[in-house]
Amino acid sequence: MIASDLNNPDFVGARNPDDGLYKEFFWHEAVDAWASREASQKAQKRVVVKLPKAPYIRIMVPGDKTTEVVQAVTEAHKQRFPREWMAWQIEEGLIGGDGDIPGWKLSEWPEIEPDTVRELLHMRFQTVEQLAGASDKQIQGIGMGGLNLRERARVALRNKMGAETQSALAEKDKEMEAMKERLAKMEAMLQGVKLPQADDIPADVIPPKAERKQKEPAPI
Repeated sequence: MIASDLNNPDFVGARNPDDGLYKEFFWHEAVDAWASREASQKAQKRVVVKLPKAPYIRIMVPGDKTTEVVQAVTEAHKQRFPREWMAWQIEEGLIGGDGDIPGWKLSEWPEIEPDTVRELLHMRFQTVEQLAGASDKQIQGIGMGGLNLRERARVALRNKMGAETQSALAEKDKEMEAMKERLAKMEAMLQGVKLPQADDIPADVIPPKAERKQKEPAPI
């Protein structure tokens, strides 16, 4: 009986049986049997028509070629071997290691080891935000330590957001203090300037009031 059977309720020594398999993703141009037969009949000679290049997978028990299976990659293969599928895509340049997803890149998170970052990238986690918001099913795919990683990501995000908020508030305080200083200087300048009053102006400077011209009587 396997380790996860009823005789082993504590799952001592349990492991994923797929871990012992050899898995290889590769490009392959399969032969189109129908098209090849049609082309051979028309040309009266053997003609081989190949399908467009597509990803294939080779699975086998190491050391036993009789177990080798070669198939076109399906969604089932991608879900069954997510790490190997992600690693192959990165090697072939089909996707970027960090991608263009906005957020806090895992490679910029100083709290985890580079090996853990590479493993998470293979699992299609690219940012700390993705890891913090991962579902329980996604965390199960990470394996042991997945729950701890998710919680650490959540704590790191809270701390980062708190630090950014404090920094923004401090910057606002500096701006307010600078504005207060400018207003105080302007007020001091205005208080130092005395506007001239009428009593302060010399008499000879004040133009005399225009005398009212006496109206002469109209001639008879």
